Amino acid sequence: MREVLGPRRPSGWVLLKLDGGRGVVHPVDCEEAPVGAPALTLDSALDAAEHPGTRLCSLCGAGAELGPLLQGFVHGFEGED
Repeated sequence: MREVLGPRRPSGWVLLKLDGGRGVVHPVDCEEAPVGAPALTLDSALDAAEHPGTRLCSLCGAGAELGPLLQGFVHGFEGED
């Protein structure tokens, strides 16, 4: 299985704090992630991502990974009863 999927990514997320209360959520293995920042759990990363002025890193795919969780998977279940 590892030959097909490759190595597992490290788990966790980090928040890069920017000026003015803004921030960017990154997976811990993103090249843009701040070194030495404390790792966030999934719930903490989602809480941080919901803060106004915080965005998900578009370079590493954080938006693709966390976006559906923030939106409650609405798009995958529209029209289903």
